Amino acid sequence: MRDWIGLRVASWRDIAGMTQQELADRVGVSHAYISMIENGRRAVTKRALIIALASALGIRVEDLTAQPRRPRDRAELAAYSAAPGIRRALDDDPDGPIPDPDDVARRLNEAGRARMACDYTTMAGLLPDLVAQTRLLATAPATERAGLAMFVRVAFYAATGLKSMGHIDLSMRLAERAQIAAVQLGEPDETAAATFALAQVALTGGAQRRSLSTATAAAHALGDTHTGDLATWYGMLHLHASISAASLGRADDAATHYAEARTALPRANGPDRWRMEFTPANVATWRVAIALENGEPERAPEYARRVDRSALRNVQRRTRLHIDAGRGLFLAGRPDQAVRQFLAADEISSQELRSRPAVQEIVGQMVRDARRHGSAELRELAGRMGIDPLDPDTDAT
Repeated sequence: MRDWIGLRVASWRDIAGMTQQELADRVGVSHAYISMIENGRRAVTKRALIIALASALGIRVEDLTAQPRRPRDRAELAAYSAAPGIRRALDDDPDGPIPDPDDVARRLNEAGRARMACDYTTMAGLLPDLVAQTRLLATAPATERAGLAMFVRVAFYAATGLKSMGHIDLSMRLAERAQIAAVQLGEPDETAAATFALAQVALTGGAQRRSLSTATAAAHALGDTHTGDLATWYGMLHLHASISAASLGRADDAATHYAEARTALPRANGPDRWRMEFTPANVATWRVAIALENGEPERAPEYARRVDRSALRNVQRRTRLHIDAGRGLFLAGRPDQAVRQFLAADEISSQELRSRPAVQEIVGQMVRDARRHGSAELRELAGRMGIDPLDPDTDAT
């Protein structure tokens, strides 16, 4: 099946009754550039461009990234199936016996571990019941506060986990419901977590300015005097503000937020209850992603080489580092090295790699560019991504 972002751009442009030149004018690029995108000669990987194209066409970002993607196996189906279950758990009135808070807390920790291990099958299996049961705990006076706190946590895990799979509307609902519960609870930890989730989903959905203002305001509200988890949230909010500013082309603001995040590192020495891994190594991985957003792809692999990978504890962080390095190498004109980075990411977490539309777009572009002359490594990567290495316009079977 012929399928890449440019084809979706062409299809939506036809529906809108718009010429290539009209779309180019709205996006601020040349007619030739739009033509290359639609004809599969230029991969669309930069967030700002995808958002600009979607905005010009009057559609959602996920309409161009084709998310949520149709599942191809049992593991992907399990993650995909979590969304309707979570919607029901959010919409139905809480009912039934009050669950054991200790058992709910245990499964909640399991969901958090699964999220950071990119084990979306396990996480998806836990989320619907956890949403329903934490809401139920919040209805009983004896467990109200514990229930609210646990609901914020499960909504945080679900919102930040499902957004990358394309469930943007559901992720936003979860983040907003988490924020309401956090306000009711009145604890700064939960408030910061819910706001971070809200900012993340806003950016994924294309609301860059909302994402930046939300993260910036929350960081300022926290202040720079806390230690432990609150210092972690202060730093993480500034990191997210940095990548949001970079997506808007505000490189100086991005650098300022990144520098401010680093100042919180010595104070973030708590138990890391939210599994954010706010460490020097992880902060360095954000610099790689920020370089991509800043339009400096050649710096991404350079920054990636400087990261102490042995200090990255979570699977998600290690996988994301290889993915961003690979994206940078591709955009810098070094496709063979990009392939090796993507293969390394796949070895760590195939679910994480294959959930990334940018990687799907890049691998398809590399196969189209190579046609039947690609390397054995490229053919292997294409097969793993579900792309026919001999005919990139047909799904691999």
